[in-house]
Parts: sequence; C-alpha cells; structure tokens
Amino acid sequence: MAAELKRVSAGARRRLAASLERQLGEDQLLEGDDWFLVSCAWWTRVLGSDAGDESADRTDDDSEDSDDAGNVDLRVQNATLLDAELSIRTRGVAVLKPMLVEGQDYRLVSQRVWNQLSDSFGFDWEIPRPVVTRGPAKTRVVEVNPVAFEVLGWRAGLEEPARLLDDELKPLVLTASDKCSLRELQLKIWRAAAVTPALRNLFSDVKEEDVDTALQVCYRVDEDSPWTPLRDAVVRVNGFALSSSRPEILVESTVVGELHLEQRDYKPGKEKLHHLLVEGRFAVEAGSEVADWRVGKFYSEVQADAWRFLLEKDQLIDAMDTDKKWYESRVIDLNDTHVKVHYRGWTAKWDEWLNRTSARIAPLHTKVQNWRAFQVGDEVLVGTEVERKTYPEWRIGRVTDLKKAEEGEPLRIEFQVDGSKTWMDAQDELLCPVGTHKALNAPTTVTSPVSSLSPASSYNRYSRDHSSAAGKGRPAFEGVVGLRNLGNTCFMNSMLQCLINTAPLRDYFLKRDPETNSPFFSTEINRDNPLGMKGFMAVEFATLLRKIWSNEFTVVTPTSLKSVIGQYAPQFAGYQQQDSQELMNFLLDGLHEDLNRVKTKPYTKPVERNGREDPEVAQEEWHQFLRRNDSIIVDNFMGQLRSHVTCSNPDCGNESITFDPYMNLSVPIPNKETVTVQVQLFWANGDIPMKYALQLPKDDACTLQDAKETLSRLSSVPVSRIFFVEVWNHRILKAYPDRMHVDRLRDSVLHAYELELPVTDYSFSSPTIRPPTGGRRLGTLESESAPAKQMHLVELLHQAPVASPVDGRTNSDGYDMLVDEGYGPKQRKVEVELFNTPLLVSIDRTWTKARIHKKVWQIVHRLVATKETGKDSTTDFGCGEDQQLPYRLHVTAPNGGTTFISDLPLDDEPVDVPDSSDKPFSFTLEWNRNGYQRGYDEKSAKRIELHESMKNLKISPTTEPITLLNCLTKFTEREQLGEADAWYCPKCKNHVRAFKKFDLFSLPKVLIFHLKRFRYAQNSFYMHRDKISTLVEFPIEGLDLSEFVIGPQNGSEPIYDLFAVSEHMGGLGGGHYTAIAKNPVNKRWFNFNDSHTSETSAEDAVSSRAYVLFYIRRDQHWYPGKKSEDGRCTRVTELQK
Repeated sequence: MAAELKRVSAGARRRLAASLERQLGEDQLLEGDDWFLVSCAWWTRVLGSDAGDESADRTDDDSEDSDDAGNVDLRVQNATLLDAELSIRTRGVAVLKPMLVEGQDYRLVSQRVWNQLSDSFGFDWEIPRPVVTRGPAKTRVVEVNPVAFEVLGWRAGLEEPARLLDDELKPLVLTASDKCSLRELQLKIWRAAAVTPALRNLFSDVKEEDVDTALQVCYRVDEDSPWTPLRDAVVRVNGFALSSSRPEILVESTVVGELHLEQRDYKPGKEKLHHLLVEGRFAVEAGSEVADWRVGKFYSEVQADAWRFLLEKDQLIDAMDTDKKWYESRVIDLNDTHVKVHYRGWTAKWDEWLNRTSARIAPLHTKVQNWRAFQVGDEVLVGTEVERKTYPEWRIGRVTDLKKAEEGEPLRIEFQVDGSKTWMDAQDELLCPVGTHKALNAPTTVTSPVSSLSPASSYNRYSRDHSSAAGKGRPAFEGVVGLRNLGNTCFMNSMLQCLINTAPLRDYFLKRDPETNSPFFSTEINRDNPLGMKGFMAVEFATLLRKIWSNEFTVVTPTSLKSVIGQYAPQFAGYQQQDSQELMNFLLDGLHEDLNRVKTKPYTKPVERNGREDPEVAQEEWHQFLRRNDSIIVDNFMGQLRSHVTCSNPDCGNESITFDPYMNLSVPIPNKETVTVQVQLFWANGDIPMKYALQLPKDDACTLQDAKETLSRLSSVPVSRIFFVEVWNHRILKAYPDRMHVDRLRDSVLHAYELELPVTDYSFSSPTIRPPTGGRRLGTLESESAPAKQMHLVELLHQAPVASPVDGRTNSDGYDMLVDEGYGPKQRKVEVELFNTPLLVSIDRTWTKARIHKKVWQIVHRLVATKETGKDSTTDFGCGEDQQLPYRLHVTAPNGGTTFISDLPLDDEPVDVPDSSDKPFSFTLEWNRNGYQRGYDEKSAKRIELHESMKNLKISPTTEPITLLNCLTKFTEREQLGEADAWYCPKCKNHVRAFKKFDLFSLPKVLIFHLKRFRYAQNSFYMHRDKISTLVEFPIEGLDLSEFVIGPQNGSEPIYDLFAVSEHMGGLGGGHYTAIAKNPVNKRWFNFNDSHTSETSAEDAVSSRAYVLFYIRRDQHWYPGKKSEDGRCTRVTELQK
C-alpha cells in the first residue's frame, strides 16, 4: 500500500477543498456529461472543515489506512458506497448499496473536479453517472441509480435459467440508464459476452451469423411474472401502456425507463436486481421421433404456453366468445390439440372447441374480474330454471349473508330477490354479473356489467398494473389496504393513506357520471392546462384510490403514481427519503391543476384596498382567485390568510395587508427543548476550575455565542473574556468560532478559559489558539503595518519528566528565535510526553523573564504541594526557602514533527517576544523527576468545583405540555423578519427587517396542520439539520378555532374533528413514516405502515410521531361561501356570467 499512498499536506487539502467547492458552484449539469459519486465520509475526513486538524486523520483504525511509514491513506474511498457482491471493477460495473442519500452518504462532483481528486489522491473505485433529462420540462438530473440487471442464460437441456458466474463467482451484472434503448441494452449483453466465458460457453454452438434467429433477450416485470422478449415489450409512455406492431421499431426506439419494471424494495430475501434472459430454442435429441410441441420455441414461449398443454377437465379458465366478450369458462372436454369450453352462465348450445394455442383462451381471471368474491350488499344476477324454456330467467338479487366455507365445502351465499331469500353456492352456474343477461326486475337504469380487463375499457386502459397481482384478495375492512414500499417511499405511502381516507376526495374520485357511468372526475380533467400534468396525476391518483376501495386488494403497489410524480418533480424521482408534507403540497397542487374547471385563465388585476374594510377586500381577492382556480381541491382544501407587513423604518411605517389562499398551515412548535452542554472554566488567577451545566435552546440558531452568554451569566465573567477551545492529547487543538453550532461539539466537556482582557486585545503565540473569524484566522486579518498588540496569549503545556534528552543545535532547522540569547543558549531536541490540561498565560511583551515566571506560578500554584500550608501561595512566588521549584520553564517551538525547547532562566532580563505569525511558540513546564514525584499535587490537579447548575443537572425540570393551539398562537404572533428575509418597502424604497403577522381569515372544509418538526440552519461551514421530537397535544374531536378566525363566520362555528395523521419516527436521515387514519365508511381507526395495516384507537394518533394533521369541519357551510349541489362555489358561476 505504501507505494500507492499520496502525501498531501493539510494546508494543500484546505486550499484544494476551497477551490473544488468554488468549481462545483460554477459547473452546470449538461445532458450527456458524466458526474461522479464521492463518499461523504471520505470528503469530510480529508477535505472537510476539520481537514487541517491534527486529529482529523486519527481514527481508531488508522493502522488499516496507513502504510509502514505511517502515511495516511488519503485515496478517495468509494468502496463503502458499493454492493461488493454485485460490483465488478474489471467491467466497470458499480452497483450502489440501496437507499443511499445524497449529502449524507455521497456527494456529486463534475468531471473536472473528479479529475483533480483522482490526480491528487487516487481512488479505489470510480463511480460515473450520466446527466439525463426528465419530465416535460427537460429537467437535467444526475442518474445516480441506473437500472441494474443480472443476465441469466437458458439453452436446451436446462430445466430453468442458469446464473452466469465469473471466476470470482460473481454474477453477470450490467447497468443501463433509463434513456438506454432496448437495442443498446442487447448490445451491452453481446459486449459483456466477449469477456464472460460462462455466457460464451453456454452458446458455443451458435454461429455469429445465426445469433439474431437462434437467440433472443427477454425481461420480466418481477420474479412472479413470465419472461417477455424485448421485441414484445409492454412499455409505459406518459401513463399509457403501448405495444408495437413492428417489433424492430419498438426495440430501436423504446428505452429502459419505459419498461414496466417493478420497483425493488431491498428487503431481506428480496431480489436486488432486475433480470434479463438470453435464451436459445428448445430442441430434442437427434434421432428422436417423439413429437413435442416445444421444439423450435424459445424458453419464454414454452413458459408462456405450458399451461395450455397442462389443462384438465373441469378446470376453470377465461375464454372469449365469437362476439369478442370474455367470460369465466369451464373445460368440459379436450384432446391433444383442442379443448372444449363452456361459457359459465350460458346454455350448452354456446359450447365450442378451441385450439390449445388460440388467443381466445387465457388463465382464469386474467381477462375477467373475480366478481365472485362476494360481500354483503353486492348485486348479482340470479337465474331460475323455468319449465318449457331452454334458458333460465334472470333477476337482480342482493347479497344479504355469507357462510364461510369449511374445508372442502364451497362458500354459501344468501340472496334476496324480489323480497324472498335463497341460499346458493358462490360458484353456481346460475349466478352472473349484473348486465350479462336482461333482468326481469331491472330498473330503468342499471349498472354496467363487470368489465373485462382488456384495454377496451375506457377506464381500465389507465389502470393496468402487472405488479398488483401479488396483493390480490379481499381486505379485512373496506378501504384498509396496504401500500408496498418501493424503497424509501414510506413518506409517500404515509401521505397517500391520509389523502385516500379524506372523505371529500374519496367520494369525488369514486363518483360516476349518471349518464355515461364513467368516472365523474374524468369529465373535469383539464389536459390543456400548462400548469398541470396533462391529466396524468389525476388519472393515476384515481386509479390508486379506486383500487384501494375496490375490495379486491389487500396490498397495492403505487408504481405508476410514483412514476408520474417523479416525472414532473425530479426530487421525488429517486428512492431517497423525502418529506411527506412536501409531497402532499405537490400532489394536491397537481390534482388541482389537472382538475381545474377554468379552461382559460383570465387576466386579473391586483386588488387595491382604497380604505375599505377587511371583509370587502378579502371577498374581492377571493373572487379574483376563483376566476383562475376552481377545482375539487379549492372546494375542500383552500382557506384565506391575512398577511400584515409593517415597515421597520421609524420614518416610514408603511403597512401592507394582503389576503392569500392557503392549502395547509405550517405551524412552528414552541421551543421548550434544551440541550445540556457541560463547560469546565479555568480561572485567570489559577483557582480551582469550576464545571457548569449550560441549558441551551435546542434550535437551529443556538451557537457558541449563546453558550458564552449563558456561561457569563452564571460565572460573572464578561462574554468578551471567555475563550472556548478544543483540547486533544493534552494540547489545545483549535479555538472555536462563536458562530459554531453547539451540536458540532465533539468533546463531552467544553473547555473554557477566563482571560484577563477581551480576546480582541491579544496577539496569539501560535495558530492553534488563534480564533477563526469569517472563515479565516485572525492572524491573516491583521495588517502588516498594524502595530503589535501589547499583550500576548500563550499556551502553557505540562511535560512529564524526560528520560533521555538528546542535545542538538537547531540553526539548520530554521528556528533562529531559539538561539536568541534572550532565551538562553542551551536548546534540546526532545521527545515530549505531555500530561494534564493545558492552560493559557497572559504576558506583556515588555516583561522580564522573572515576571513571566511569577505569572506562570500564579496559574499553576495549585498544582504544587507546598510545606507551608498557611502561606498564600497565590501571591507569593516559590515553594519555600528549603524547597525548589519542581519544574523548569521552557519556550517551545514545533518544527515539522519535532519539538525544540529552550530554557527560560529566572532573571530580570527583558524578553524579546518574537512575531508569532512567523515563529509560533508556547510555554512548557518540564516537571523534573523528584519534583513530579514529591512536588506535583495530583489530587489538587484533578480537583474541580461543581457549580449549582451541575448539582441540579439530574433534576428534570417540569414543563407544561405543548398543544396545537400553542403552535397556532406562535404562528399568528407578530415577528420581525431576519436579515436573509428582508422585505422591500415600496414607500421608503429600502430592504428592511419588517414586522410580519399572520391571521386566519377563513378556514377550509379540510384543514391540514403541518407541525414544523424539521429545522435547518445554514452557516459558513455546513447545513445543520435537526428534528423536534416534542409531544404536541391536539384534540381528536372538537377543535374550536373561533378565537383565531378574524373573518366573518356566517353564523357557523369553526369546529373540526381529526381524521388522519402522517407520522414520522426516528431522525432526519434514518427515519420512517407511517400513518393513522379514520376509515370514512366504518368510522374505525387504522394504522398504516407501508403494506401492513392494523386496527387501532383514536388516542394512538396523539403522539410525538405526529407530523401532518388532517381535520374536517363538522358543518357543510363555511366562509367564503356556500356550495351548490354539484359541490362548486356558487360565486364561480356568478363570476363567469
């Protein structure tokens, strides 16, 4: 490893890091370019803000990352990002571990930045990823997770497809971009075959010119789906399933991203990769005379048609009649080439023979819905045999009871037909879906028959979902259906469950047009809205909702909806954890625009106040809004907010009042959480240190400046004279900046020093104690012409007795300051062994050496055991007449990895303090052997006094619970904007920190509260992220908001009841989302955890996990207006006249 390691100094790394960050800010994403993944752990260790610290590269396993000479391995270490079993360096295949998060696990860098990193440090793995465009807006994104395939092989003689392993027993894996054509995908396989003996050997008898006819490539949607040749691929474009009558065109033009592949959930025992199959044709041994229908067919064809030749008498299948309608059918006879089918519910005269290979037969319930999964209340046609008639009479009956089937017994159903009840087997031939036959008791308008699953259905063409078959079945409760996690998509599942259980949305998307019996929402789709998604969002959301409420699924996979969301919002396209509230905003806004009833949005002028009262102005602004926005979302989710902004300029005082629509309220959580920081304060006069426990607010603005202010109040030391440092290995490693966030502290106890003067009055003897300012050291800010400051702050170290010092001169090593006669001619090169906590000494540059000795004695006297206990050792210098000082004082200077020391004699000669910017130095107390054993007071050195704050640390403070109304009160408080949010005042023409206040003017029917649990704070060094886990109490029923609504109520009280909660547990990076919701049909509460559902109680909704709260208003009449019978605001019709 030693030959591979590259030495890059800490200073060079800091300069390189600054340059790379600047370049990354300049580089743009260009389609076709490659960007590269770099491990965040490596970046932080080598190029992060601590890259120059002595401890930055010291870890517990340094021995594994360094060579025999102690050189630290600085290579870019990306192996931690990769799945070692699937990544193959020789073929450039880099498969990432699942669920990696950008900014937490890796960061993306441009080609030129990667070139500099690889040239400077080297690397273990190179992970390039292409820049592609997504969505109608052609948004450029880096495709971090290309589709990964394992290639399998099959030829005659194998029972099933075989894995193709290399010499290292690794599978044949290849990756492909979403934009890779199927033709290019095939070429990737042929290129891989050139370096994969297992694939070449499997088809060694196939000639190159016969490859196109002898072999073909297949894919499959999931492990339970059949193999499909790429030329017959079913692709998905803009939400529609397509196929091609010209396979060669499809393979050439279709891309991998259009294949309907099931998303991987990366759970234990699940497949990590998609699969491709290189298959040959079936053959029999030469000379065999046995006829075999499989001869000449590919494996996928054999697999697809095998069921046809395994049919048995009385087996149920789907069959299509001569009118091209599909029915449940029974095999009543068969021979080697044909089967005779009976269409269930029809007389025997319709029975017919069909070829086994005919497209008119299919496996059961692949073309016809399973309508026999009866539930109480279902309607069905019930037939009655009639004498002298060759066909039964049919009447509509309703299911009134069910008897669960015992083992071996059929399910029994009780029907009520025209007032009389009868029991029948669920599989009885005299049962048919309503609409199959003419019913004698049919009303004037009847529901349509159960449609087949063919694309001919006007609605089902949107809803084909191959991946939902695994979740088929009747749920325990209507609408209580799980959502499969596609990989870090729990945030989406959580929010979808809340919206799907929102009664107005459910009723709207389940409603059918009375004239056409088609879904009503489809009549309101606005495909021409440039702000919408061409109706795809509404269609996919409706598809998912209708599946969940169909009573046909226990688990549904929301693949299609996620695909549409990702297409129009690239931030949701991948499989990183996202914010459920942000998804909700995008989803509701997308549904609104897709279903906006306003086809052409008129131009509207800003509303002028002109001295009018709030209600009149608010009413006009709401009307202006409705002229451009009218949808089911506006009807139910939109309210009006009053925003009052006041200019903070005392000479202006301008006020602006606006009334803005809102869809949810993001309310802050009053901060009652605190973080405890323990601080050990060393006094300037050398007294016993005191430990404090600082209770600091746990928010995004808490810095070490806040810690200083708190410590100042407790200790009475002015803030300007408190100095925070990081101590490591008995040295001061660095001084902390005031703006540093407290959560960045690495020490369990923070070291603080009382200074005699404000910190700005000092020059600093070495860079390690020089505090940073504005991202630079103070020394770099001092002008060369600026006069030197009178006082120096010097670090004082404690050195254990030296066993065998080695004398030597140091002129050649560049430290001329040590041979200055003022420091004494004798110098020693030593191996220093430090102990104890370092101290800080304030010295005047004009002092004599004796004065410096006395000053040092003042701060270390408590460490020396004196015989004269009654003597005030604080002020009197020395240990007594018959005692000698147990230490010697040196000036110490580092030079590379070596330390040079020079004695500081005890005399009255002045000291010429050097310029520390060129020649850094410190003081060292070298304790002699006898002095250390007899004069060092170890007990006193370890003594620390505890402040009252430490003594009371274990006593938990009692705090009142936080309620939702507290959060709303905080939301409506008047506050002053920060510098970053300055408001431009149109009157005084200045950007000012204005005062802003929100008030609720009107409330919607469905009121959503977003509890702002996640906090973000950006400073010069990093983005700080945190979560507030405080329990917020909120009512399940009877939330009265009367005191918060300032608009007219029209005689109704704004009282709301809870019906759903999106929950978040855990931290920011590794958290998990769930949901709890009240079923709008049976009014019972259920918990939703991805595909798992369970019944729960309403009280379980109130927890510290609650993140987004859904309330519904009790009354139906709310401001800003009544609804007409069709659910629309009556004012919209008036405005359009």
